[in-house]
Amino acid sequence: MTMREKLYLLVFALLLSAMAVLVGGAALSLYPVEVLQAAVNAVYGQLEYLILAVLLLALAVWAFLSSIRRQETIESLTQTGPLGEVCISFKAIENLVLKATRNVSGVRDIQTRIVNTEAGLVIYLRASTVPDEKIPQLTAELQTAVKEYVESSTGGTVAEIKVLIENVASDTIKAAR
Repeated sequence: MTMREKLYLLVFALLLSAMAVLVGGAALSLYPVEVLQAAVNAVYGQLEYLILAVLLLALAVWAFLSSIRRQETIESLTQTGPLGEVCISFKAIENLVLKATRNVSGVRDIQTRIVNTEAGLVIYLRASTVPDEKIPQLTAELQTAVKEYVESSTGGTVAEIKVLIENVASDTIKAAR
């Protein structure tokens, strides 16, 4: 659900709460009859209040439809096997990538992002290295290790691995989680 949808639902919930308080107060005789008559007379025949009512009704219909709409699916790699469909979430694949990068010396921190294309998975890596590493050799080793490990673990195709060396750090070697 987007932030805009959440905002609309919040406004709608507040409006429903206000209407519930007004109706409940009227049912409990908390307001004098004159106040209720004055409120009805103030809106009687006013086009602005009709427009407001139509907008509130449209918002209510939208909130209802949003509530019954199917939830968004988790991004995943989907494969069909002899016994049926298998889905591997991108989060699981990210963890496989992190495991593969732990075996590459010279990598300090790593962040991943995965995109599924027609050609296969595209894996984006943002890494920090330790000093005195030959970056072209390190990135080639990193790409090979990730490609082989992900393909052997998932059975999927890795189309491309894009590496961004973000920093050269002087701390000890460890993979970020």
